[in-house]
This record gives sequence, C-alpha cells and structure tokens, in this order.
Amino acid sequence: MTNPATNRPRPLRAAARIFGGITALIAGLANSGVITATQGSAIQGVITAVLVLLGTLGIVTVAEPKVTPLADPRDVQGRPLTSSD
Repeated sequence: MTNPATNRPRPLRAAARIFGGITALIAGLANSGVITATQGSAIQGVITAVLVLLGTLGIVTVAEPKVTPLADPRDVQGRPLTSSD
C-alpha cells in the first residue's frame, strides 16, 4: 500500500534542488579556479536576491486574497462588512 502523501507534487523541493544545484556548481567553479571567488560570491548574491524577490512575490500573491482590508472591508460578493451608520 502506497502513501498518497508521497505521490504529491513537491514544487518547493524541485525548486530547492535546482537552486541548490546552481549554487553548488558556482561554488565548485569558484573553488576550482574557473571563476574567481569574488565572481562566485557576486553570482550567489544575485541568486539570493532573485530568490528573496520571488519568495516575497509568492507570499504576497498567495496571502493578499485572504486578507480583509481595514479601510473598506467587503465580502466575496462585494458587500460591506461593516454597517454604514
């Protein structure tokens, strides 16, 4: 009997493998002398910045529809959640 949880797609693990592999490749290139340590650090800094940007965008995209704004709270149909008096 297989566990259904093990057959689920794991997009975060796939992304972590890709970015981890790229980071390891860059570190390997820097350590072997193909690129300088400064170049390797700069590339890893860019990768980190891109990951932070994508992570922030993902959090905002997922969370924003679940948050009720305090300035003009409305339900899914657009009706005000507070009384007008």
